[in-house]
Amino acid sequence: MSAQDKLGGYASGFSSLDANVIAANVTPEYKLLDKDGVVHHKSDLHEYIAELKKHGDTMEITEVMVDGDKAWCKWQLGEIVGAGLISFEEEGVTQEQLFYF
Repeated sequence: MSAQDKLGGYASGFSSLDANVIAANVTPEYKLLDKDGVVHHKSDLHEYIAELKKHGDTMEITEVMVDGDKAWCKWQLGEIVGAGLISFEEEGVTQEQLFYF
């Protein structure tokens, strides 16, 4: 699988709020940097997605831009709107920094 495929799988997992799909497309060292400095790891994904599902069943991801090993997107889950800066490589997504509007 290419790095672009891993990025696409990661986005698909977040769109459907499926922790297993997300986990299949991240590296073992994956970090999700959330608001207030909270860091979530690959092992936290099921709990993290369960919390997200309290706000909606799907996440809308738009305005995706990819440049080299970085991607930027806008997302919305229920009333929550934000953006993500994603780093990825052949083995999968390594990190995402979330921003809230």
